[in-house]
Amino acid sequence: MGGTQKKPISTLEKRVKEEDDKGTKKEKKQKGGGKAASTTMTSEQVSLKRASEEIQKQKAVTPYELSAKLNVSISAAKELLRQLEKQGTVKLLAKNRRTAVYVAA
Repeated sequence: MGGTQKKPISTLEKRVKEEDDKGTKKEKKQKGGGKAASTTMTSEQVSLKRASEEIQKQKAVTPYELSAKLNVSISAAKELLRQLEKQGTVKLLAKNRRTAVYVAA
């Protein structure tokens, strides 16, 4: 009746250590291919441009709306909006713990 029991700390520590080991293996594999990093940068620049165009069309935009328009994850849309705010393309209109509303500058 009490529900599932919490896992012991040692199990959690083992899982974190395994994830760290997997992360280092992935980093070693990514170091070999230098072209992959450059293509992601260009795609980010293109998405910044597309994001600013979409924002200019609307009165206000939220990360959810932008993610639907650009077909990216909500976290990526939040990061795009933060970058555009630093550039001065958009202004933060309202923000609470759940979401933020931006308008074109």
